[in-house]
Amino acid sequence: MQQVPPAQTSEDQRAEEGSPGIKLFASQSLRRRLVLISLMTTGLTLILANLAYISLEYYLARQDTENKLQVLGEVISERVTAALTFNDKALLESNLNTLQADASIVRGCIYGEDQTLAASYHSRTYARDDCPQYVPRVDTLQTYNFARFFTVTRDQTPIGTLYIESSRQLLLERFYQFMGFSGIIMLTAIGLALFLANKLKDVISRPMRELSKTLTQIVNDKNYGLRARKDSSDELGDLVDLFNTLLSTIDEENLSLKASEERFRKLTALSPVGIFQVDPNQKLQYVNQRWRDIHGLPSELPDLQDWFEMINPKDMVIVQEAWNRMVYDQESIALEIRLVRRDNAHTWIHLMASALHDRDGVLLGYLGAISDISELKAAQIQMETLAFYDPLTGLANRRLFKNRLDKSVKAVMRSGKSMALMFLDMDQFKRVNDTLGHDAGDILLKEVANRLNNTVRENDTVSRIGGDEFTILLTDVKSTQDVRVVAEKILKVMAKPIRVKGQDIITSVSIGITLTPDDSTDLNTLMKNADLAMYSAKEQGRNNFQFFSEEMNHSILEHLALEKEIKEAIQRNQFTLLFQPKISLFDYRTTGVETLIRWEHPDKGLITPDNFIPVAEETGQIIDIGNWVLEQACRQISSLIRENVLSSEAKVAVNLSAKQFADPLLAQRIRNVLEITRIPPRCLELEITESTLMEDVESAIKIMQEIKSTGVSIAIDDFGTGYSSLSYIKRFPIDVLKVDRSFVMDIPEDKNDMAITAAVIAMAHKLSLNVVAEGVETQEQLKYLRQNNCDEGQGYLFSRPLSLGQLHQFLVVNDKRRSNSYEI
Repeated sequence: MQQVPPAQTSEDQRAEEGSPGIKLFASQSLRRRLVLISLMTTGLTLILANLAYISLEYYLARQDTENKLQVLGEVISERVTAALTFNDKALLESNLNTLQADASIVRGCIYGEDQTLAASYHSRTYARDDCPQYVPRVDTLQTYNFARFFTVTRDQTPIGTLYIESSRQLLLERFYQFMGFSGIIMLTAIGLALFLANKLKDVISRPMRELSKTLTQIVNDKNYGLRARKDSSDELGDLVDLFNTLLSTIDEENLSLKASEERFRKLTALSPVGIFQVDPNQKLQYVNQRWRDIHGLPSELPDLQDWFEMINPKDMVIVQEAWNRMVYDQESIALEIRLVRRDNAHTWIHLMASALHDRDGVLLGYLGAISDISELKAAQIQMETLAFYDPLTGLANRRLFKNRLDKSVKAVMRSGKSMALMFLDMDQFKRVNDTLGHDAGDILLKEVANRLNNTVRENDTVSRIGGDEFTILLTDVKSTQDVRVVAEKILKVMAKPIRVKGQDIITSVSIGITLTPDDSTDLNTLMKNADLAMYSAKEQGRNNFQFFSEEMNHSILEHLALEKEIKEAIQRNQFTLLFQPKISLFDYRTTGVETLIRWEHPDKGLITPDNFIPVAEETGQIIDIGNWVLEQACRQISSLIRENVLSSEAKVAVNLSAKQFADPLLAQRIRNVLEITRIPPRCLELEITESTLMEDVESAIKIMQEIKSTGVSIAIDDFGTGYSSLSYIKRFPIDVLKVDRSFVMDIPEDKNDMAITAAVIAMAHKLSLNVVAEGVETQEQLKYLRQNNCDEGQGYLFSRPLSLGQLHQFLVVNDKRRSNSYEI
C-alpha cells in the first residue's frame, strides 16, 4: 500500500495554482536563484529606501515653502494695515513688491474690506496671472502652486485679505534632482549587488558542485569509497562533513549488506530446504540448489505455471485455492502436497509461502520454502500401519477394527441397512503352535488371514484382534442368508489343507455372528454377542457358525447370576469335599484318595463341579476355591494319617486349575498349607491336566520344578485327551500318569482303547512313572488293567466319592472285605 503525503493547505494550493512566477523561479538553477534573490533583495531594499527618502524630502520642502509663505503673509499683513486703512495703493504695491525677493512667489493680492482688489504683484519669471478682482473668485483659480490667505486686521477687526501664491517648480526641480541622484545610487548598488551575488554564488555553488560531482561519480561507478573535498570550515564545510559521514555510513551498510547477502546465498545454497521467490507479476525469480534437487531440475528456471503442473492432480485444487488466498488476501500457505518429477518420481513436500512487503506496505513479491518430507511420510505411513494394522498378517488390528465398527454402526443407523459382525477363533491352533513351533504358527496365521481376505468383498473388513482370533465386518447386508453364505464359504475355504514345513495341516474355525441393528447398536454389546455366539459354536463341536440369539443372552444372565452365587458360596462356606479312594491293583490296599468338591446350595441342593467350575475358572474365582480345597483336603486327610486310619505313605490328590497353575505365588501357598496342616509333603499329590501343561510348555516345566522343590508329587490328569508329545512328557518332572476314563470305559469292547491304555501304561513304566486308571467300574476292566501291570485304579468298582466320615468308615471296616471281592 502506497503512503499518502500530508494534505496541503489551501494557501499552498492557491500559491501553486495561481503563481506561475513561483513555479518558474523554482525551476531555475541554484546559482540563478542565488543571483535573482540577491538582486531582488538589493533592488527592493533600495527602492523602498529611495521612496522613503524622496517622500521625506518632498515633505520637508513643502513644509519649508508653507512656513515661508506663513512668515511672508504675517509680515506683509501687518505692514499693509495702515495703507489699506487709508487706501494707499502705492504703499500697498510697495509692500507687495517686497515679494520679488523670493523667486518662488508667483503673485500676491490685497483685497479691501469690500473684497475687491486693492493692489497686486506678479512675478515676471512665470506666466502672467493677474489677481482676480474679487476674493471669491480666488477660490475658483485652478493652480497646483502653494497658496495661502491671510486676514488683515486693525484692532482685531478684519479690514482686508492678503493672498500669496508660491510656485511648485523649484520644489519639483529639487525633487527631480534627488530622484536622479537616487537612480544613480540604485544602479550602482545593483551592479555592486550583482557582483557580490556572483561571488556568493561561487562561494556556495562550488562546494555544491563538488558534492554533486562526487555523488554523480559514486552513482556511475558504484564506488561508495569516494569522499567530497572540504574547502572551508563554515556551514558548507559542515555540510561536506555530514555528506562524507553519510557516505561512510552507506559504505558500512553496503559492506554489511553484502556480507549478509553472501551469508544468505551460502545459507540458501547449503540449506536442506528449497527456497524460491516469486515477483508481484507471478514470475519465478529465484530458486536455490536444494529447490532444484527436490524438483529434479538441473539448471533451467521453470515458469510458475510449469511448476504448478508438476503438482499431483489430486493436490492441485487445494494448492490453487491456497495460492489465490495468499495473492488476494495475503494469507500464508502451509500445505503437504505431492510432486511428480520429470523422471516420474513422486515426492512428498511441505510447502510454506507468504507475501513479502517493504516497510511502506508495497508488495515486493512472494517468498516460500519447500521441504522434502518423503521419508517422514513413509515413516508416518509405517507408524499408521503399526498403529492400525497387524504386523504379521497385514490385516486391520483391534484398534482399527473398533474404529470401523463404530463408523459402520453409525452408517447403519443413518441408512437403515444392516451389518454383520463375525468373531472367528481357530480350532486347535495352540496344538500346531506348540508341536511345530511359533514360526509354523505364524505361517498358518498368514495363510488363514489371506484366505479370509479373499473370501469377503473389498468394502468388508477382516481384522486380527489378537492371537488366533479374527473379526469380519460385513456391510450392506440384505438378509441373514447373505451372512450364512459367507460363513459357509469361510468354513469351506478353511477346510483345505495348509502346507506348513512340509506338512499338510487341516485347520478349522468357529464363527460367532451378530447382526445390527437387529441384535444391538451398542459396540460393546455387539462384540459380546459375537464372542458369545463363537463360544457357542465351539461348544457345538467347532468348525461351524452360530448366530447370536436371546437364548445365549439368557445364558449370559445365568452365567452372571451363577458368578454372584459362587461369590456368596465362598463367603458363606457352602462348599464341601468328597474323597474317592485310589486302590493298588496288586494288593488292593488303599494308596490314597482324590479330592472332589461339591457345592451344597441352600436352594438347589448338591451341585457337581461340572456346573460351576467352568464359571469359576472364567471369572478367576477358581483361585480362592482352589486354595480352600487345597488347605481343607490337606487338613482333613492329615487327621486320618495322624490317627493311623490312613497309611503314612498314602497320598491325597488335589486338582490344580489352569489359573492356579499360573499363579506366581503357587509354590509359596503350597509351603504355607503344608506348614499349617502339618501333612508330610510326600502325602500331597497335585493333579494337573494335560491341556494346562501344553498352554506354554517351557513355562509349565519351570512351574513344576518349583512345585517339586516343595517335596510334593505331581500327576498328569486326563492323560491321552490332550496333544502332548513324548519329548515333552520326558522333560516334565512328574511322578504319576492318570489314564483318562474315556479309554477305560470301553474296555474290553473297544480294541483301540485297550491298545492305547496298554501303550500308555508301558510308556509310563519306561519313564519310571506310576500309572493310575480312572473310571474302573467292571471286573473286565480291572482284569485287563492288572494284566497290563497298571499300578493303581479308582472308580465305582472300588468306591464312590465319600465324605470324610464315610472315608473313615471305608478305611476301617471295608478295606479287607473289598480286597477279597476284587479277587478274580
